[in-house]
Amino acid sequence: MARRLWRLWRVPCALALLLAVLQAAGWRSALEYRRSALLQGQVWRLVTGSFVHLGWDHLLRDLLGLFLIWGLFAPALDERAWLGLILTSSMAVGAGLLAFDPSVAWYVGISGVLFGMFCAGALLEFRRRAAFSGALLLGMLVIIVWTLQAGALPDETRDLGGKVVPQAHLYGALGGAAFILLRWLARALRSERSVTMPASDDAAGDIKNEGS
Repeated sequence: MARRLWRLWRVPCALALLLAVLQAAGWRSALEYRRSALLQGQVWRLVTGSFVHLGWDHLLRDLLGLFLIWGLFAPALDERAWLGLILTSSMAVGAGLLAFDPSVAWYVGISGVLFGMFCAGALLEFRRRAAFSGALLLGMLVIIVWTLQAGALPDETRDLGGKVVPQAHLYGALGGAAFILLRWLARALRSERSVTMPASDDAAGDIKNEGS
């Protein structure tokens, strides 16, 4: 039982440990998304900005969101796919801010990645629980649009130590959606290829021999 629970939860636990170590080490200045540093060639900040935080309060809020999302959607993907999704969403956040939001000088926090995980999980659950997943996606969309237009939700910035950057949530969600859509497309192409691929000469010979 304990081994099964560990296998199910080891990805968020390992990620939480990594975030805590980065916070304790005080590496925020070296890893945060900072536009000026990126333009000078420090490209790692596109990804690493999502893995450092303003402070422990900020980190604990994000970890709560991480474990809630994992509890909802953990079985939807295998561990390797989840790791790929996390990296894709973090890259989408950094690239989106760099390309479309020159006024955002710096950004930290994994909340954009969490939106990517949430969006991906809801999309993957749509076939099995359409109403539930549709409601989750609609709620996520409402939150993103609201915060883009009106700013942070009530009490969202309390004790945070900085402003919320809702654009990061949008880019993270788009990154998560893109990751799932590309997986679906890749599977469809593989299925089509397996259906249309002609039988090899050896395979044809085997069939002929079996029928004789």
